[in-house]
Amino acid sequence: MVDSKKNSDSHSWQDIRHETSAIIRIAIPAILAQLAQMSLGVIDTLMAGNYSSNALAAVGTGFNTFMIIFSLFMGLMMAINPMVAHFNGQGKMDSIGKTFQMGMFLAVIFGIITFILLRNVDPILYLLGVEDAIVETTSGYLKALSWGCVFAFLFIALRSGNEGLFSTKIVMFCSFMVIPFNLLFNTWFIYGGLGVPAMGAVGVGYATSVVWTLLFLFLLFFTWRNPSFASLNIFKKVRLPTWKLIKEFFSIGTPMSLGLLMEVSMFGMIGILVARYGVDLTGAHQIAMNIATVAFMVPWGLSIAITARVGYWMGRQDYRQMRLSGFCGIGTSLFFQAVSVAIMLLFRYQLVGVYTDDQAIIEISASLIFLAAIFQFSDGLQVNSAGALRGMKDTKIPTVYMAIAYWLIGFPIGIYMADYMDLKVKGFWIGILFGLTVAAILLLGRFIHRSKQTIAFAEASK
Repeated sequence: MVDSKKNSDSHSWQDIRHETSAIIRIAIPAILAQLAQMSLGVIDTLMAGNYSSNALAAVGTGFNTFMIIFSLFMGLMMAINPMVAHFNGQGKMDSIGKTFQMGMFLAVIFGIITFILLRNVDPILYLLGVEDAIVETTSGYLKALSWGCVFAFLFIALRSGNEGLFSTKIVMFCSFMVIPFNLLFNTWFIYGGLGVPAMGAVGVGYATSVVWTLLFLFLLFFTWRNPSFASLNIFKKVRLPTWKLIKEFFSIGTPMSLGLLMEVSMFGMIGILVARYGVDLTGAHQIAMNIATVAFMVPWGLSIAITARVGYWMGRQDYRQMRLSGFCGIGTSLFFQAVSVAIMLLFRYQLVGVYTDDQAIIEISASLIFLAAIFQFSDGLQVNSAGALRGMKDTKIPTVYMAIAYWLIGFPIGIYMADYMDLKVKGFWIGILFGLTVAAILLLGRFIHRSKQTIAFAEASK
């Protein structure tokens, strides 16, 4: 579990290759796990749409509502990764075990709060003008979904802890293991059978709750059985979280939660505003955004690995290696983003063709994917620079940067280009491009400055 690497004033190509290889080994399972978990939502959408248009609308509306609430607490749970990584670097095995247990303790609390909120969203849906028929089905879907929230957060707590220890393979295995169960329970609960009535969209909610429960149980089993974790005493003795540990958790996690909410809400708001432009433009936007989201899983998986490696070297107080780890991860992301750009530019019509055969929508989606290809580099830079900063436990200022980039620059430019320049959906995508680019510049600059400052302070203190 504990790595060793000598500190040096300069790094050879061998050092760079070693660190890059370590990051890629952690990142590839993390990327595949993200794709597997994303596929669960895709399966839900496809199966709901196959059942009825009302079910599709209810699942779509319900899931977007759920994500706004869920992202608040998920951002907090992401603090477990850098905390565990720091303790790993310091060799504080008992503190790692305490952090795992604290994460599961807070997961239960967050799950109960989310359970209550999801069962009382009807007034908000009516206030937003959602049709009565859809509100009724959406409400049923969210109430069914609420039963799995505690297990969803317990899974995220264990996942974040495993990621902080570079153990991303078991998360990947668990994520792929539940896909057949998702298909099975969706089919059973949507269409009914064996004493279960057909429930449509509500059945999707119950199926998702079952899948979240299985995800947690599978990861719990593999974490419990992992011999590398025996010294952590995660399951041998119950230890209530200390105030110091909880304070650190919220100090790191609260800004991350707000930053994630800003990003999710910006894209969500754009999705709502795009709906004003008609079926073709809305459909094209959804298709292009889905493709861009799939592409985003690669830098997102890399960011998980970067956070763990940077956090590990911070714990070891090897700050030059920490800086190298951040740059190796960011450089690796740029390489993968170049591949992503090439695929999007060369095969954008073929990619869109998987979703629809409507020629008008294909043309619009292809033009949006062209814009998405342009901001791939910015997207990779911003998320991986943020990942490196998380590893340094530097989350407050980056959150301010995200607020500036997304809501003071990206969104206003999108509104101006869409409505005042009459570019409609393309205008919003230009705004996204500006927002991500500004975020990338600010966050990368922050990592360069903070890592250099950390090294200078440590050397001056010797």
